[in-house]
Amino acid sequence: MAPPVELGLILSLTVRGLFIGNYDKMLEAALEAERMGFHSVWQCDHFFSVNPKAYAEISGKGDPNADDSGGDPGPVTLPLLDSWVAISALARDTKTIRLGHLVNDVGYRNPALLGRMAATLDVISGGRLEFGIGAGWLKPEYDSYDYLFPKASERIAQLEEAVQLIRRMWTDPEPNFEGKYFQIKNAYCDPPPLQKPAPPIWIGGEGEKLLATAARHADGFNSRWWPPERFSERIPQLAEIRRAAGGDPDSLQPSVMLMLIPEKNPADAKSERKNFAVVPDSGVIAGTPEACVDRLKAYINIGVRRILLTIPDVDKNPHRLRLAGEEILPALKDL
Repeated sequence: MAPPVELGLILSLTVRGLFIGNYDKMLEAALEAERMGFHSVWQCDHFFSVNPKAYAEISGKGDPNADDSGGDPGPVTLPLLDSWVAISALARDTKTIRLGHLVNDVGYRNPALLGRMAATLDVISGGRLEFGIGAGWLKPEYDSYDYLFPKASERIAQLEEAVQLIRRMWTDPEPNFEGKYFQIKNAYCDPPPLQKPAPPIWIGGEGEKLLATAARHADGFNSRWWPPERFSERIPQLAEIRRAAGGDPDSLQPSVMLMLIPEKNPADAKSERKNFAVVPDSGVIAGTPEACVDRLKAYINIGVRRILLTIPDVDKNPHRLRLAGEEILPALKDL
């Protein structure tokens, strides 16, 4: 039997217009998503926001020369809630929806501390944690907060050690780990996570080395803005890496992050899409709910059953969340 279709709602990304900076508004969106049957809500692990053009320049995603509306980049910063404080509050204020980070940056916290934080969140949420982690990429943030920013290969090596260390803390009553970058000795994690054998671990990213790390050590991976064809190519390749590492080749779950702009009037969706021209067309699902369903079906048909959605200015346009939950989600679950 195929796994169920799961839609997640992203409550914060570092790109301006794609996060909710007020907790009361964030909670409203989370509760509405919970009511409508969304699988999960997600936070980004970042410290400040960037305008769309800066996002394209830093991340290499989209076109930094795109003609986004309103050439004024706006204020230097906008309120972006701390991800761990916000997700902990949501664990208290919601009941059933699952909670995750897209994704924790391995360079921002010692992995032993991160593993203990995550275990506690799983306990206080009643076993609802989705643990996301990645190698990090936003260099200006590292520089601003005085974190070291090693080369990519080193960050990925740190990630590989961190995932193994954290999983050991969650499953071994007397966890020890000796790596090149991280070591623990009897790093007791008590209370341990409620989920057994451990909360699911998701690695976010697109590069070959990073995805190979996911194939060897994680339960799933998430990639930004990929078209279905890219997943068709990568899923079999990653399955073989997992098989070679001694794992079940069918157990690595793919997921995708997409921008969703549902509108009854297609012209309204087209107009909003212009505000985020730096997001590549491959990552944008826009139009009527029926058109959005047709686009999303292509992912489901090739085996991507978890789709994480960022909805522009969702707190200011709650009708888009309602369209997603009341018209798009039921149609996908009926497949």
